[in-house]
Formats: sequence, C-alpha cells, structure tokens
Amino acid sequence: MISAVFFNRTVMNKLSAILWTKDLEQTISFYEEVLGFRGKSNFPNFVTLTREGVELMFIVPQEPPKGCDDPAGFFPNPVLTGSLFIITNQADDLWHSIKDKVVVKDAIANRAYGMRDFSILDNNGYELVFGQDIS
Repeated sequence: MISAVFFNRTVMNKLSAILWTKDLEQTISFYEEVLGFRGKSNFPNFVTLTREGVELMFIVPQEPPKGCDDPAGFFPNPVLTGSLFIITNQADDLWHSIKDKVVVKDAIANRAYGMRDFSILDNNGYELVFGQDIS
C-alpha cells in the first residue's frame, strides 16, 4: 500500500490524452484550422496539438493491441466512451467562431452544474466540450 505521505509530495502537472485517428492529416487540419491549435511532430503517424494549456496527441495505430481477437478489424472507428472537457474563459466567443464549421452535439447553454458550455464532434467523432465557469 502506498502511504498518504507519498501522495502529498507528488505533483501532477498535466494530463495529455493520446487518441487514435485513421486520418492524421485531416485531424491536424481540423484542430489547426477550426480550433486554432498548433501541431508539432517528431515521429511518423503521430502529432501533438496544443493551444494555450491544452494538449492533445493523436496517433495512427500501426498494430493491434496484445490479445486482440480481430487483428484485421481492431480499429474500425475511433471511439471514446466519454468526452474531453476543455475549460475556457470565453465560451460564447469560441461558440460563435466555430459553430458553423463543426458538427454541434449540444448548443451553448448555462448548465445546472455551474458551467456555460457546448459540445461538438471533431473530425474523428470525438466529443469536445468547451465550458466556462459561471458558478
């Protein structure tokens, strides 16, 4: 068992999601042209996309995971069982600048949980939620 003292000294600085994509160039284009991210890559089939304090990484999977029962069809479509929630200071401005360029899942609105947010689908079908604290 790890002691509580260890956890009290450990600082976690950042979370960076690594998501699979079938079309890396289309993903780079979506995030750069629509959402204003910047891409950088030092490896083939991989990109890191950043904007301010947000970092997302995308990779084109090359091999099926260990124990995969269907190596030929192990990655039929990108799937994420949740969403990526990105905190912003100007949800309305971002909404107005991208709403006509994206697939909107939920329009901007004030939510009972104290956020003003909206959600879209990226080119892969991943849900991105952009929200501003209004509590």
